[in-house]
Amino acid sequence: MSTNETSSNSNVFGKGQILESTLFLPKEKDVLNVILQDEQSYTVEDAKELLVLFLNKEVI
Repeated sequence: MSTNETSSNSNVFGKGQILESTLFLPKEKDVLNVILQDEQSYTVEDAKELLVLFLNKEVI
């Protein structure tokens, strides 16, 4: 395992842990509940990035 993988794996959280955190507002947690996968792990930065990408999507 490379050092990048080790450092990136040190702060990963499951969907439930992210939804229980105080880092996100309740309305952000509602969106994250929809866009995050149950089986995957995310860093806080990953969750924030996915949230921004989702909120900035063009509506068709």
